[in-house]
Amino acid sequence: MGLASALIGKLVGLYPVETAIGSGMINNSMGGTGNIAVLSASDRMEMIAFAQMANRLSGAIILILGGLLASVLS
Repeated sequence: MGLASALIGKLVGLYPVETAIGSGMINNSMGGTGNIAVLSASDRMEMIAFAQMANRLSGAIILILGGLLASVLS
């Protein structure tokens, strides 16, 4: 997931490492604790506000899409 995010980020002109950390690894971590673990391991703690917001928004989007998919399949 991180590699795909880095490649797409590079294609659109973003820094590939921060794109991989931001969208590839943070959104697949376990909430706040996972965000802190990923960001402290990569020495990018200044991205914590973005990480929290991205994690919460992506979780809400997944729940909405899951609900829509469940209603279509049933």
